[in-house]
Amino acid sequence: MRSISTHSRLAVLLLSGVTLMAAPQTMPPPPTQLPPPPPSQLPSPDQVEDDSYQGEAPDRYAMVRSLEGEVHIRKGDVDELLSRGTPIAEGDVVESRGRGVLQLGDGTRIAFGGATHFTVASLFTDLKGEKQVLLRLDYGRLRVLLGGQSDARFRVDTQSGSITCFDKGSFSVEAERDRIVRLKVLSGRVTFANERDQTRVNAGERLTVFSPLDGLDRVRGFNTYDGDDFDRWSDRAVLVQRGESWDRVPPELRNYADELDGHGRWVQSDEFGWVWQPAGVAEDWRPYYDGRWAPYSGGMTWISNEPWAYVAYHHGRWNWGAGLGWCWIPGIYYSPAWVAWNNTPGYCGWAPLGYYNTPCTWGYGAWRGGYAWNVVSINFINVTNIRTRVYTDVHVIGAFNSPAEGRDLRAPWHRSPLIVSSAEFRNPVQIQTAFRRDVHCERIVAYERQARATTGRTIMRRDLAPPPTAGARPQGGSGPARVPFEVRGRAISNERPLTPREPAQGPRLRPEERRSEPVPREHGVEPRPASGRQLEPIPRERPVEPRPRVETPERPRPVDERRVEPTPRERAPEANPRVDRGERRVDPPKAVERESRPAPRPEAPREKPHEERKHEEKKS
Repeated sequence: MRSISTHSRLAVLLLSGVTLMAAPQTMPPPPTQLPPPPPSQLPSPDQVEDDSYQGEAPDRYAMVRSLEGEVHIRKGDVDELLSRGTPIAEGDVVESRGRGVLQLGDGTRIAFGGATHFTVASLFTDLKGEKQVLLRLDYGRLRVLLGGQSDARFRVDTQSGSITCFDKGSFSVEAERDRIVRLKVLSGRVTFANERDQTRVNAGERLTVFSPLDGLDRVRGFNTYDGDDFDRWSDRAVLVQRGESWDRVPPELRNYADELDGHGRWVQSDEFGWVWQPAGVAEDWRPYYDGRWAPYSGGMTWISNEPWAYVAYHHGRWNWGAGLGWCWIPGIYYSPAWVAWNNTPGYCGWAPLGYYNTPCTWGYGAWRGGYAWNVVSINFINVTNIRTRVYTDVHVIGAFNSPAEGRDLRAPWHRSPLIVSSAEFRNPVQIQTAFRRDVHCERIVAYERQARATTGRTIMRRDLAPPPTAGARPQGGSGPARVPFEVRGRAISNERPLTPREPAQGPRLRPEERRSEPVPREHGVEPRPASGRQLEPIPRERPVEPRPRVETPERPRPVDERRVEPTPRERAPEANPRVDRGERRVDPPKAVERESRPAPRPEAPREKPHEERKHEEKKS
């Protein structure tokens, strides 16, 4: 009986276990793997080709701030020399024979020395949804200066334990190939933990660990003035400097933007606000011209030779004007390159995207006011100095401005990243496959699915039909209304307000802009009309109080109540073609101050000469 009872109990327990295993919906997903995103959250093929693409979060990539000597980087199956313009992403492996400094989005700076090998495992998000920066140091030296502008924890894993810091501080770590780890804390507090123990190391203290099972009782003080050549170099390399660019870019880019100082100037634009112009560029220079392309996983990535390249080519847009030249418009989100891609048989080309997500126009040379295409033979897309292969033939460039064949009304170019495999990049003839719309859409969706599953990265997408703003009237035209490349929910508080001599004007319309495009209020520009004609901006006037007519004894002269004196920076108002056609003008978001012209006053009686007054007194 006891054996039967025992077997029965075992059967019940086994049955319960089988029941629990058969009900996976009651168990949480494994903590080391994210559930796959539902199909409804992935972009459709139409979304890949339209204006919804806004890039990725800016803190998911790091910038190379300085570089000395030979440093290699491995991105997937691409192994190449690291340069100043190379973005650093999760999964990248850095092998240094020189030294350099990486800049993170929260202000953290990481200096690495020679004979150093480390992996960027996580940037501000891991698979568990916790915000952290994780580096895996195989061997070599790192010096870390935490920015302290985020709630993420900073962690360095070595073969003998993990170093974790939550607060703002600075520390250096050296890992040898035989697992010996030396930690020095210069400011703040750092926690070191291995398989046996855990301890806290304060500022001015050092710790030496020999293995993952070693006791953590070797905490000693040290003199912070003692150091070698790498310590002295890193002290200077990780210093933070704030220049004019700190107050001109969105807060998300402030830690990247100080490279703009000293390499250009900031200009106040009536259309875009503060814009930046590079200094020392040639007459035939244009964006995405001096550099090369790299086939990274997120898309063809622009690697420039210019020292200010990172922020200006991976964030924001460009614009060219006849009186201003090329200027960079700050933007928040990251992209491998903010360009439009197009191809014709045997050729491929790219052009910088402007504020309204269309290729920038350029009035120089063979471009003649058309789109600023950089056109090369498809066989030379992988050369290092690609500007030596760019065509200046008007016939080759003009072919890229032609509309698509057939009745397809879509733009013939791609406005989202062009994803090319390393094998296609080595054999450029195969790159033409990447320009097919169906292949392009499939690759974008596959990249977003893989990025979410492995690193948690997501692509920012804009709602193409945003709710109308208060007080705005709908415009005519069919199709979804387009909005500028970024609609921020807040304005930059440090922007200089407009003075009466700096009125906000509407943008000049380009011939290709056929649809009506609402513009955010904070930019202070007129809505774009539905026609494709290039119009001058319509000046705005403040409401003028009625003025009485003033008459003089000689001749009555009425005051023209409608007359407004033009400011020195703009022409006199012209006839509004939209009003002439009977169209209703959209109310401006707000009135812009103008120089007011006072009404004439009645002339005072003219004072008589002294001789006439004396003569009249004698008569009286």
